[in-house]
Amino acid sequence: MIDPADIDIPDFLTRWYGPPTASSEQLPPEASWLPEPLRQWYGLASRWPELQSGGNRMYRPSHIQPDRGKAVFMEDSTGDWVWAFDSAEPDRVYEGEPGGAWSQAPENLAEFLAHATVRETIVLTQFGRLCAQVPDEFLPEILAPMEEVGFRGWKWPRPDQRIFLNDSLAANVGPAVDPQAPWRNRDGYAAVRVAGIEPSLLEYLDSVSSLAWIDLGPDR
Repeated sequence: MIDPADIDIPDFLTRWYGPPTASSEQLPPEASWLPEPLRQWYGLASRWPELQSGGNRMYRPSHIQPDRGKAVFMEDSTGDWVWAFDSAEPDRVYEGEPGGAWSQAPENLAEFLAHATVRETIVLTQFGRLCAQVPDEFLPEILAPMEEVGFRGWKWPRPDQRIFLNDSLAANVGPAVDPQAPWRNRDGYAAVRVAGIEPSLLEYLDSVSSLAWIDLGPDR
């Protein structure tokens, strides 16, 4: 299993997006109170602007304000789920519905941001395949070229999401939706999204049984 701490995020971004298209911007002085991992992420996002066009929305530094001990820094694409760091212990990440109860995420802030960056890249890549109903017996063949990353995950959009990587492929694997009851998972099935830095790298999926893969472009 890949240790999240071993992922060189600038190298990862260069492989997936190419060299940075801009120089790193300096954050304004009023953002100096933000945790170091978050300040580093904003530096990366200024060099690779693609990071700011994904499904989840990272707040601008000036919009992050502490509220009852928590400072929200990211929300999902619909605004139904948010993530915050603890003002007193900023390495801790919390998640939940806006205005609802907070639940501590299992990842510290640095690991969370690495996880979010890799996951967003899978969504943003130009070349991807999706199959929303993959029988579990086909997962070993689909994931054979890659190795699982030891991310500890969070609850959104459903618990038990997993990330797999190699130098040129990445995959997100999570529970499949039960067609008869969309609020439940379908036992024995997974939803799989595979991304590649080149379209030819995804052709091996055509030989995996008779699965109906959907070709995807960037979700922007």
